Amino acid sequence: MRDISAETVKDRLTLTSRLSDLALVFPWVDELALEYALSGELVFAINLCLEEALSNIVRHGYKEEPGHELTIDVCADGESALSFTIEDHAPHFVPPDPVAQEAATAPVPFEELQPGGQGLPLMRRFADTLTWQPMPNGNRLTIGFSLLPNQGR
Repeated sequence: MRDISAETVKDRLTLTSRLSDLALVFPWVDELALEYALSGELVFAINLCLEEALSNIVRHGYKEEPGHELTIDVCADGESALSFTIEDHAPHFVPPDPVAQEAATAPVPFEELQPGGQGLPLMRRFADTLTWQPMPNGNRLTIGFSLLPNQGR
């Protein structure tokens, strides 16, 4: 494993607002996995969370209108954590009311499940931290993962 404080990995990935651009994320994460010696389980969690967040930005934030930019920056906190910060210029995302969100995560029979609204619970399940911040011209979502053994997953 490399010295995490060294910046030898491509630390930023820039995408446009096309779902097809999401295919660029997996090889980028694979490169990071080699650099940071990430487990397969952690790579899966990172890919899942990034795909969920990015596809929602493209589909809902940008309404699949091409030509908009979004960036993903990766940052290591020593050897204990890795975080991915996604920034877009889409209209502000309004997180659901925490009480409504908790009610939405209660068990529901499969037949009653409706599309949508499952992204945040999914990301919370696979990431160690999840923070959202409105920016003057968009949104910033930071998804954090512990690199320490026996954490989270």
